[in-house]
Amino acid sequence: MSLAGAGDHIDLDQHTRHHLSRVLKYPDGGLVTYTDGAGLLGSGALDGGAVARGNEQVLARLGRLTVAVAPPHETARARFVVEKLSELGVDRLLWLRTARGEGRVPRVDKARAWAGTALEQSRGVWLMEVGDEVTVGGIGEWGTPIFADSGGAAIGGLGHIADPVLCVGPEGGFAPDEIPDGAATVHLGDTVLRVETAAIVGAAILRACVGPDG
Repeated sequence: MSLAGAGDHIDLDQHTRHHLSRVLKYPDGGLVTYTDGAGLLGSGALDGGAVARGNEQVLARLGRLTVAVAPPHETARARFVVEKLSELGVDRLLWLRTARGEGRVPRVDKARAWAGTALEQSRGVWLMEVGDEVTVGGIGEWGTPIFADSGGAAIGGLGHIADPVLCVGPEGGFAPDEIPDGAATVHLGDTVLRVETAAIVGAAILRACVGPDG
């Protein structure tokens, strides 16, 4: 949410008020944290239907990381991908169109709402961007492509990578001629992972390989 011009208080919508007072049992005057999704982290006091703003700081990004995923078949699995990548602090999620992919891309408004809920739950400060569907050939414009593939190198040995884009294919993996010649490939372990598991495992490992933004 945007906090520009919010003054000394931040108005809460009905859903948030209900969640804080009825679900989490926050009393009036209870301390809460808040963010604008763009790096600002603040702490304030619950004041009726609003939050009285308190101490605030702006935090740097952990490092830019994009994950491009072939959408899973079921909506629940796609939602799981969005929520967990958001919790991990992934900068951007793209839906990857592949030769073997058969899953449907979730509606953008739904995916962004899932990301926002996960940001609140994880107390993160940067809202993950959810982009449109992209092709394998168009991944390069977003950063350095790294393809998850069983024949690739160990992902933990990559070291620092500027603007990595982890590319996770559909059930059955990428087609033989789909990964561009010379592209980096990594394996994510000794077992075959589901799409959502591969995306989460790969993102968690790559998060340690990207430094904070300068």
